[in-house]
Amino acid sequence: MLRSLFELDLRLWKGIIRLYMSDPFTHIYLLYDLIYELDRIEVLFELTGSNIIGYLFVWRGPRAVCIHIWGKAESLVSNLPCDDEAIVVIHNRELLERVTSFLKSKGKLSVKEHLDMVADEESFKPYSVEMAVRLNARDSYHVEEFLRLAKMARWKIDEEVAKELLVKRRYYGLFKDERLVSIACAFFRMPEVWPIGNVYTYPDYRGRGYAKTVTSAITRDALQSGAKALLHVAEDNISAIHVYKALGYRTISKKPWIFFSP
Repeated sequence: MLRSLFELDLRLWKGIIRLYMSDPFTHIYLLYDLIYELDRIEVLFELTGSNIIGYLFVWRGPRAVCIHIWGKAESLVSNLPCDDEAIVVIHNRELLERVTSFLKSKGKLSVKEHLDMVADEESFKPYSVEMAVRLNARDSYHVEEFLRLAKMARWKIDEEVAKELLVKRRYYGLFKDERLVSIACAFFRMPEVWPIGNVYTYPDYRGRGYAKTVTSAITRDALQSGAKALLHVAEDNISAIHVYKALGYRTISKKPWIFFSP
């Protein structure tokens, strides 16, 4: 049985909570956005009785469209939006061929394997966290430097979006030579999991441990809150994986990500 977000009732909500509690690392984005980003999402659920067996989840954020397709969702593939550039995370590898076949008729795509990595209090090995600075949207210098670095990373954002990101997310940065040269953030914060990302270092300052420092700072905050830290990294990004392993992150799963352009 197919249900949309417009039919969200107590029975369906209980099913979502059960799903999340069974695997927070997989379903953290679905639950968070249902609570806090409702105006930016679209969701279709495949149900058997009161159990959710699959879903197609679309989040249209300030920088990107992110899509998650999970479980027995074969019947939902034809509902994939194809109107904008998107990242499609395939949680059920059996769906990969069907999804790529559908998207190939709508535009260009590439597939890259990504690792899901997790750190907890026992595994974490902090690194030079005292060098990292919490970025503040009320500090004009922080905003200016954040926007400059974001443009270097080819993010399509303006000053308003830069401020929005600094307010909604928790960013740490590292300043060198009076410039912001490295950043990392928690996309959002839930009691069980903090998803970590947007790790970027200015090219001229790479290889000095700065990404390790800012990632360490936001990871520390996550673990001190009682949550675990989750991040995603391309399987071929060997240098980043080395950094995350050194901080105590371990791989828990691998998923194909599709990068689509209409």
